[in-house]
Formats: sequence, structure tokens, C-alpha cells
Amino acid sequence: MHSRLVVAGRALAIGVLCSALLAGCSASDDPSATPSTPAPESSSAPEAPSSAAGEPKEFSLMVTGDVLLHPALLEQAQSAAQAEGGNGEDYDFSPLLEGLKPYVHDSDAALCNLETPIGTPPYSGYPRFTVPEQILSDLKSIGYDGCTTATNHTVDAGTGGVKRTLDALENQGLFATGSYRSKDEAQQPPILEIDGVNFGVISSTFSLNGLPEATDWQVDTGVDAKRLIQRGKAAKVDGAEIVVAAIHDGTEYSTKPTFQQRQLGRELAESGVFDFIYMHHTHSVLPIEKHDGTWIVYGLGNSVAKHATKTILNREGISVKATFARHNEADDWKVSKLQWVPHQLSESPVVWCQVFEVSSCLPQGDAKASLARTKDTVNAYGAFKDGLSEWKLD
Repeated sequence: MHSRLVVAGRALAIGVLCSALLAGCSASDDPSATPSTPAPESSSAPEAPSSAAGEPKEFSLMVTGDVLLHPALLEQAQSAAQAEGGNGEDYDFSPLLEGLKPYVHDSDAALCNLETPIGTPPYSGYPRFTVPEQILSDLKSIGYDGCTTATNHTVDAGTGGVKRTLDALENQGLFATGSYRSKDEAQQPPILEIDGVNFGVISSTFSLNGLPEATDWQVDTGVDAKRLIQRGKAAKVDGAEIVVAAIHDGTEYSTKPTFQQRQLGRELAESGVFDFIYMHHTHSVLPIEKHDGTWIVYGLGNSVAKHATKTILNREGISVKATFARHNEADDWKVSKLQWVPHQLSESPVVWCQVFEVSSCLPQGDAKASLARTKDTVNAYGAFKDGLSEWKLD
């Protein structure tokens, strides 16, 4: 894990920020209870490169698509745990995630999108998911720093599921934003501090699949550009130096954003508030575009999933690394480089397999076809000529 993780809390007075874990409260029967503030994790990691003034010059963020644990993946994780001596009730998702690990370690921060709530046995699949807490410790073990939690499945298990999910993320020391256990927690700025950089994450989902949220603050909902821009500006006031938008929106199994989705991305880019914009939900890869100087990733596809619907699109995805840079303390952070790596999920067992280079986890023909297909989609709006580059490890 990137152990320099700190989350910034609500300012106690103008200009004063206190450091606290965003998800820093234990669950309470009263959803309006004020969360407690645990101490941040200690750090033994080496310091990042910094300027003469002690400020870092570069900061990189990895973002990945939906972590969507269908029942077939739970069965696979149970089998993996049993092979290691588990008792039949244990889960091991590390083989599923192993391919992601070197890319996570090649970035300063890594965020997933946790599609479904944490539950208790027996776990459930579509249409109302619950999944084991073990997925979070396995994500942490390969280096993830946190997850966004605003999705169309956030309230699949009601308020109890929201609390259980955030408790589990907190127990793992992982950053979370998008759903909340109390009004006070919802009002805290969604700021992640890593390597001395205050990084704001503005998340929202287009829908909760028709299920009601308990209160209007429980989940970040709505894809209204004006509201998202207001939230981005508020994060900057609260100390965010870099602000990104993480939006759950789009049409499933598509290869192009909807008109409204592209309009939203461009409006957020034109606002000047967001330094980077990315989206998930479609379970398929969508194009990447540089608009008005700001990169927009319209669809990351799945990170891990095993849909019953048979289409190659839901087995493909991309991971993206945005490197932010500034020349001196007075400069704003800007994306200096955007890199991408495509993957395909193998059939059985399901594992994450990059397709830039030949590997043992996919037939060569499948990998080549996936790469060609994904390249065409990603480059539909001219991303390659605008500077999008391949993310290949040394």
C-alpha cells in the first residue's frame, strides 16, 4: 500500500484544516451521529522527490474500473482460499488481482471503484449484490489507497450495507468517498493526502437502480454539471490542490459515451475546476478525449467482473495513470502525461491480463484482437495524437 495516506477533514475555522480519515467513524444506529477521528496510519515509506522548497514536483494517480464481484468470482475465490488451507468460508481474491499489482506500485496513488456493498453470508448477486470484506484487504495488499463508493448498487443492502462497507474500508485504512454514514461525514471534504499533495475526489452516480437512499446525504447522486462544479470548487477551498471527478454514468456495453455523458465531461473540463475526469459503470471501454486542455476518460470498463451476459466488451477494460506536475510552488498542478494499459479478463480461472504484450494468461490471438479493438475505441476522439501514451512497465 502507498502508506503515506492521510485524509483531510472539515476545516474547524476559516483557513484551518485538520487531518483525519474521511471514513473515520464507527457505525452507529443513528445515521446523523458525528464520526470519531482515528489517527492516520504511520508511514515508513521513502519520501517522494521534492522541490527545493520541500514540495513534490510530480504526483501520479492510477484509476481503475468497476470491482464487480459476481457469484462466479466468489466461488473462484473460495476455491483459491481452500487450495491454501482455508476452511471453506474463506476467500482469496489475490490471484484474480495479481496482474494489477505492478501497475499499482508504479503510481503514487491508486483508486478503485467499489461497485457493490460489503455484506454478510450468504452473499448475493444481481440485481442486489453483497460481497465479502476480503476483497478490500486483497485490494489493499496489492497497493490500492482507496475506492469511490457512489454507484448504482451502493444501497443494494440498504443503510446497513452502506455502513458495513465504510466500516470495512476504514478498518483497512482505505480512503473512501461517494457514500456516508452520517451527515457530518458527508460534509467533510473528500481529500486524500499522499506525498504532501492534497488530492480531491468528487464522485457521483447517475442512479441507485430505483432504490431509495435513507437521506439526501447518504450517497453522492446526480450527474448535474453545475452541482459537481460547485463541489469541486468547495474541495479547492478546503485545501485540495488537485481535483478530479469520478463519475458513475453511461450506457452498459456501449463503445461510445451518450450525448449527455460527453456533454457532462466537456462541461466539467471547460469549468477549469477539474484537473482530470474519469467515468465508469458501462462495463465496457469508452473513448478518451482531451478537451479544453483537460483529459476525460469516458469509460474504464470493468476492472474485475464475471457477467452472465456473454459479450467480449464486459471482459475488457483499461487502467489509466495520470501524472500531475508543477514547475514551482506558485504553479497549479497539471496533467503532464496520461498513460493507459488495456486488459482482458481470462475465462477460467478469471484473472486480470494486460494485452500490450504477450503473456501466459491469455491466448495470443485473443490478446491481439482485444488490443486492436480497445485501441480503436480509446482513440475514437484522437487521444493518441493529443498525447495519450502506452503504459508499459520497465
